[in-house]
Amino acid sequence: MCSAYSSQTKVILRPRSYIQIVQYVDKTLPLYEAALRRLEALKPSSSDAAAVRAWLAADRHVAKAVRDLGVGAQRRDFPSVTAAAARAQLAGSESRQAAANLGMHVCAQLATGQ
Repeated sequence: MCSAYSSQTKVILRPRSYIQIVQYVDKTLPLYEAALRRLEALKPSSSDAAAVRAWLAADRHVAKAVRDLGVGAQRRDFPSVTAAAARAQLAGSESRQAAANLGMHVCAQLATGQ
């Protein structure tokens, strides 16, 4: 799932304007949320359940922050865009760490498209 997300978003560059941010969110968020739904449908072993819950919670925070980033960009609200970008980076870092802890190396590199 993480590999599929990666292959679909590889050509997307970091947005530099409000319009590019909106385009970025419109392109990546549906793919990210679809991958997240597929991951949520998996049944982890009981020994991994807590780690998987932490990983998915971080990914949900990424999705919310990216959604907020798009809304802020649509409104051309620089403080909202900046705050959402910071939240996305923090949640992405948490997601990558949680994925790495589970041995999910491809996912550990992808949480925010980095």
